[in-house]
Amino acid sequence: MILAKMSGWNSCEVVKMNLGRQIQLLVHVPTMAFALLFLLSGDPVPAAERVTIATPSRGLFEFPVVVAMRKGFYKDEGIDVDKIQMQPAIGVKALMSGDVDYLLAWGSALRAAVTGVPIKAVLGFAGRPLHVLIARPEIKSPRDLKGKVIGVDSVAGTVDYLSRVAVRHFGFEPERDVKIIVTGESPTRLAALRAGAIDATPIDVAFAVKAEDEGFKRLVYLGDLIELPLSGIAVMEQKLQTQRDQIRRVVRAGVRGLRFMKQNRNETVQMLSDYLRITPSQSARAYDASINSFTDDGIISDKGVLLDVQLTKERLKLTKDIPLSQLVDWSLVREIK
Repeated sequence: MILAKMSGWNSCEVVKMNLGRQIQLLVHVPTMAFALLFLLSGDPVPAAERVTIATPSRGLFEFPVVVAMRKGFYKDEGIDVDKIQMQPAIGVKALMSGDVDYLLAWGSALRAAVTGVPIKAVLGFAGRPLHVLIARPEIKSPRDLKGKVIGVDSVAGTVDYLSRVAVRHFGFEPERDVKIIVTGESPTRLAALRAGAIDATPIDVAFAVKAEDEGFKRLVYLGDLIELPLSGIAVMEQKLQTQRDQIRRVVRAGVRGLRFMKQNRNETVQMLSDYLRITPSQSARAYDASINSFTDDGIISDKGVLLDVQLTKERLKLTKDIPLSQLVDWSLVREIK
């Protein structure tokens, strides 16, 4: 219809129309261009702050951070996280030097704080152990542990202490009824268990579920026996004073990751399976065994912190009292509730 009508116009009318449209376009082009530039310019999007979080290893204890990264909770806070792995003692030194911003090595951070290093925990993840006492297949019940050998990672370390808690729970006395020896980190202890060099060991529940599938025996979940903190985020006190807003955002994202874990079992189990390279079945068992060891609100109880302090003082042969305010600061967690 439009073409038919146009065919009835004379050439002068078409030329006049085209000329008019060109003039209109010339008038409106600058206006449209300005409007387009205005729409496209807007306020510049601020660049995300890059922070480095150091973790001792890959494991369940750090998983709220992994969830927060994968779900975009840090990005929601304008934070770009670079998570790197380093040994706990090195992680403390890196935190002190400013080479990393945040540290996930709860035990090492607490020990440093007890000795006077200005480090404070600002967010608590696991308020109870995530370890299972796993034994060789011939150990049918806890009473079969008498006279046997338990492997730990170090003398007077957390795993050593948990071994003694378990032994006493079963009515035995360490050293007298059971021999405890140092055999190394979780993978090494698991290898020693397979080889028969040791009869039992406390290992991370993610390793334990794999061991169970090989025929090894779960004797007890240590998180059911004792309230001893295992993981959280620590910062230097100076950073807490000068970059409080950034820490608040990091803490808020971590709390969201923690709550997501506890409220979304199926998706968390899938992420855990992918992250730790274990089967969905193993991931589900690890989740179900350990989820109650994680805090509900990001705060470790005073009872748990004080027990950890007591053990640290015994290891370091310290006698002076250590105030909790020297070790932890939950104010940011409380602010974001």
